[in-house]
Amino acid sequence: MYYNVHIVGVGSYHPKTKVENQYFINHFKNYHMEDHTIALLNKLGRETRTLATEGETSLSMAVEAARAALNDSGFTAEDIDMIIFVSDTPEYLSPCCALLIKNRIQAIHAQGVFDMNSNCIGMLTAMDTASRFLKTDDKLSRILIVGSLLISPQARQDDMVAFACTGDGAAAIILEKKEELEERGLLGSRMFTDDNYYWSITMPACGISKIADEEIKNEDKKMLWKPFDFSFLSDQWSQLIKTLLSDNNLEPDDVSHYFMSQFSKADLELTMERLGTDMSNTIYIGDKYGYTGCTSPIMALDEKLHTEAIEKDEYSIFCSVASGYSMTALLYKW
Repeated sequence: MYYNVHIVGVGSYHPKTKVENQYFINHFKNYHMEDHTIALLNKLGRETRTLATEGETSLSMAVEAARAALNDSGFTAEDIDMIIFVSDTPEYLSPCCALLIKNRIQAIHAQGVFDMNSNCIGMLTAMDTASRFLKTDDKLSRILIVGSLLISPQARQDDMVAFACTGDGAAAIILEKKEELEERGLLGSRMFTDDNYYWSITMPACGISKIADEEIKNEDKKMLWKPFDFSFLSDQWSQLIKTLLSDNNLEPDDVSHYFMSQFSKADLELTMERLGTDMSNTIYIGDKYGYTGCTSPIMALDEKLHTEAIEKDEYSIFCSVASGYSMTALLYKW
């Protein structure tokens, strides 16, 4: 018998405000950077960004995504045993936002609540962590993972990547433990870290210790993206995925769906090419919502499930990259 961990509910929340490419191109004319902006938007594959409206927070968006996942699962909040919240833009550092989500959705039986932050791989890290909780603790049956990004207020006006290419939003996923004769569900994970890029992306740029210093400009309290060559993405992603598949005696041809980071369409295409497949086996939604950080692979899954059923016994890969940089890949059998 196996304790298998299954995805039983997925949900997303996208703010209603939509901003097109031309707005950002016009904005960066003020910095004489419109040509660079156009080139970047084309490479990353941007068309529309969804941005939070006044009064929306990473917490309020997270609650909406959690409710959507619960609705998709057929469970109620009372069926949830643990809540993990993931964000690098949490509304509060204290109390933990998972506790506040528990309160908002009335998950009265969720006694384990905590927040995590590993930037853009955060929801995948949380899925891996939750799976290990479920497989080793008889008291737990279902875990709700909620990720959220409210990046628009944290983007510097002169930052082409953060200001022009990211979007706000939230996603949620519910994992359930089932005792079965055959192993399936979340099968394994692989991580990779190259800390030589530790300097590349910092938020807040000045550091938390100086966030209250009134002599520091507001722009220097936001995210600082220092330009760097990220052409390594496709090589490292494909290598990490192949290693994970090899751990499980599988090949890239065995995978039906790749739910990847939505940061760069060009690098996603190169990754599929290096894996010997093509874009028909993945999904790209960064053109619709912008890059939404930790939520992006789960938003891609949610989008897929709304358009096409995934068959039993099919394999999926979840994979993303985070600041600095680190990568995570998960293997899932439906």
